[in-house]
Formats: sequence, C-alpha cells, structure tokens
Amino acid sequence: MNINWEVNYPKGLIKYIDFFRKKYFQYDIFDNIVGQYIKEHSQFEPKTICSLGSGTGRHEVELAKLGYRVIGLERNEESVGIAKAYIEEQNSNVEIVKCDFLKKDELDTVMKQIGEVDAVVLLFIPISIESYAKAVKNMSKWLKKGGVFVADNFAYEEGFDDSNLVIESNVEVVDSPDKSGYAVRFNYYEYKDLIVNWDAVYLYYDEDQKLTMKRDHDILDIIPVENEDPLKLDKKEFEILENRVVTECNQCIAPPHMFEYLMGRRKL
Repeated sequence: MNINWEVNYPKGLIKYIDFFRKKYFQYDIFDNIVGQYIKEHSQFEPKTICSLGSGTGRHEVELAKLGYRVIGLERNEESVGIAKAYIEEQNSNVEIVKCDFLKKDELDTVMKQIGEVDAVVLLFIPISIESYAKAVKNMSKWLKKGGVFVADNFAYEEGFDDSNLVIESNVEVVDSPDKSGYAVRFNYYEYKDLIVNWDAVYLYYDEDQKLTMKRDHDILDIIPVENEDPLKLDKKEFEILENRVVTECNQCIAPPHMFEYLMGRRKL
C-alpha cells in the first residue's frame, strides 16, 4: 500500500495511554534485545542512539541504562514534557528534543546540533511502512557508515486470516502508577488486508476529578516477517539485516493475533 498517515493524540490523553504502556510493556526485556541487536549488527562499537518518535521516554531510559548516549526526537509537546519529567525522575542522561523526524528540513536543523549517530531506532510508532522508509532516508546522512537502523514491526500469528474483515473488541482497566486513580480502555479492532484499524476509547477521571472520555485511533501496517524488503531502500546504501522475532516479551501491548519483530538495515 502507498499510504501515509499521521499519529495525533487528543490533548491530555497521553498521560493515560502511558498507564497502559507501563502495565503491559516489558521495557527492560525488550530494550535489552534492541541493544543486543544493535551491537550484533554494527560494524563498530556503537555508543550513540537516536530514537525517532521517542514518546514518553521509556525505551530511551532503558537503552541509556545499557550504556548508550540516547537522544530522543519527539514532535508531540505533551509527550516531550512527560518524557523529560520521567527522565529526571529516573536520574537518566537521555536528551529529548522536540522534532518531527518526517520533516527533513526540521530534522536536519536539529541533527546539525547533534551530529552523526551510531544507530537509529524507531520503536512502536503506528505509522505506515512508507513513513518508516522516509524516516530512514531522512536520517541517512546522520547515520554513520556501518551503523544500523532498527524498527519494530508487527506480523500476524500463523494461521490468522484477514482476507475477509475480522472484527474484535475487549475492555481493559489499569491503575495509575501511584494507585490514586485508574483508567478504562475500550478497544475495537478491524483486521483487513494487512491493515489493522484500532479504535481505543479511554474513560478516566482527569486532574480536576472530572469524568472524561477520549478516543484514540491508530492504524497498524502489518508486515509479514517473510517480506524481505518492505522498506525498498537503495541496496547500494543499506544492507538488509536478519529479522529478529521477539518471543521473550508478553504480547499484550499490541492487538490480538499479532507478534512483534525487529527489522534492521546497515548503512554501507
């Protein structure tokens, strides 16, 4: 598919989405796998990682614990604020910069201050595979030769058939990290032709104790793990690396019937 879409969150919602990420996502396990993948495929000892779409900073803090210097680029102002507070709370040295990595001029302006990096990661960002490819191209001049680009993709579990429309739904409840509140999420999934439309309706009491309902909509581009070259990059510039299926983590953060794997490219 040649489709691009943007990720936009309703104002004030990211804090509550993060409740669910904290509950389900095993950052310490997952990001250790990412770090190992980077070291295994880099042609030198990697020290600096640029994380595209760094969100609330949780992946970045875990990667920094592995000894990397980590710079996160995030366009959403609310996420930047939450990330900086979390980084300070964790006494981490992660740097967060407000930047839209899909806008090349904006990215270049920021990266001129940062300089070349050893690795680039793009983790759990619900954008199209075309936007993934655009991200690699935009960052190409800032990634050192022999360095790697790593993204996580989703594929369907064996035997799942989305040739006809499949609809599922569920409900989740999570406490706030300090146990002072909670949020409810109503999930509605439509699976069809390697695209998942995910509607999530959140119900929670806001900081003024007002009952609030907000909707988030994500589109997930499903990339079969056997698809050798979904990014369609210039093979003279990027070498295709072996995919790495992630089996160590609970598959709770994504919709049902899906698993996660790492896709890598090495700059030549």
